[in-house]
Amino acid sequence: MGAVLTRWTMGSAAAPAATFWRTELGDDPAEAELRLLALSGQFLGTSVTMEPASVLRVLPDIPTLALPTVPEELRPLVRRILAAKKQAQAATELVHFLAARGWTTHPADWMPAADDDDAPDVYASWRDWAALADSDSAARQTNDSLTAENWDDFWPAARKAALTELRRRDSSAARAVLEAKLASETADARLRLLLLLSERLSDDDIPFLERIAADDRAPKVKALAASLLARLGRGPAAGEDVAELAGFFSVKTKGLLRRSRVVQAEPLKTPAQVQRRKALFDGADLASFSSALGLAPQELIAAWDWNLDHAADMSLINLIVATGTDALVAQAADAVDERDATGLVAALAPRLAPAERTGHAEAALRTHGISFELARQLAGAAARLDDPLSAPAGKTLLAALHRDDARPGDQVPELHALGLLASRDGARQSLQRLTAAGLLQGDPRLDMLRLNAALDDNGAKP
Repeated sequence: MGAVLTRWTMGSAAAPAATFWRTELGDDPAEAELRLLALSGQFLGTSVTMEPASVLRVLPDIPTLALPTVPEELRPLVRRILAAKKQAQAATELVHFLAARGWTTHPADWMPAADDDDAPDVYASWRDWAALADSDSAARQTNDSLTAENWDDFWPAARKAALTELRRRDSSAARAVLEAKLASETADARLRLLLLLSERLSDDDIPFLERIAADDRAPKVKALAASLLARLGRGPAAGEDVAELAGFFSVKTKGLLRRSRVVQAEPLKTPAQVQRRKALFDGADLASFSSALGLAPQELIAAWDWNLDHAADMSLINLIVATGTDALVAQAADAVDERDATGLVAALAPRLAPAERTGHAEAALRTHGISFELARQLAGAAARLDDPLSAPAGKTLLAALHRDDARPGDQVPELHALGLLASRDGARQSLQRLTAAGLLQGDPRLDMLRLNAALDDNGAKP
């Protein structure tokens, strides 16, 4: 058969090479080729079979998720959005949007990889199923609450989701489980699991975090423990480095009748000073830095002179995100929002509650005229804006679509972000206005808006 297939591949007659079927093929060359085709097809289909390299494994069924699958009639729209948005980040945005509205994808349309930490927690069982499919381990199943005793009965993604739920329900029990089992995990797993303590962080966590900060083998895990301790007011005592950092800033007073303090960055004269200040910020914590300036953390945030030195602003924001309490993060978001420093709010957004994120996104849309793309970064998956097109970004979008030189591929990111931001009613209203402005009903740029408008909102409201 090797010689036969080679000749056919080259466009030559193969019957002369099939000596084993000479009698069956006959003497007519054209008929012989047809008979050889039939016989070889039968032979390859019935007598030549692929042998598995090893014993086949029977995998368990793909688990059923806690949320329902997107309705069948909307699956083609989901697939089209996923196909159009090739980037992994775009797929993550879509599945988080669906989860926030109370839905999940069909496994034939999208499934997370075993190491997809960005997937919503509702997909934890699918991540573990993918890990099982790629390993030689046996399936594990448990319907119990997570404890130190049944820790190994959970696959990693399900374990993380169960620990998250336990932390929300009983923070002390979750910490006790971590105290018993964290040391047995890899450094990356320890980092992800320890980060769960940031929810409902309290003084009860201090002894455990102090042990991690002192004894853990991985520098990044120790750094995270130190960061969480700093949020609890247990950062390192102010030393020479923090005093040096404070020397890059001055505390001044302003106003005649209502005297107030303002913290200003001193001008930097050389690139070496720029790098030194950044390095000092990287090693500081908010409480120590504010103390070195003679201020409380909330006073530092209130007195900071925003929008004059972007690098200093960003360094302080990073310091607040890493070592500030939730209340200080919220205060900083309000402060920079008032000063039209929306890019800084985006850096704070992951530490804000969903309702706060949505509020800042809507305020920035209405007041500061930011784009829908930036508003989506601020709001996350929980946004439900009722009339987004009435914001300046909506007017800018409609004007761009009306331009004489507008092309069919223009404004794709803005229209997609609009579909992620709008409430269901807002998506319907936006579709009506955009089609009235001249966009076709079937325009693929409107896919995200169409999905939003057609999908029942069964999610928890922030």
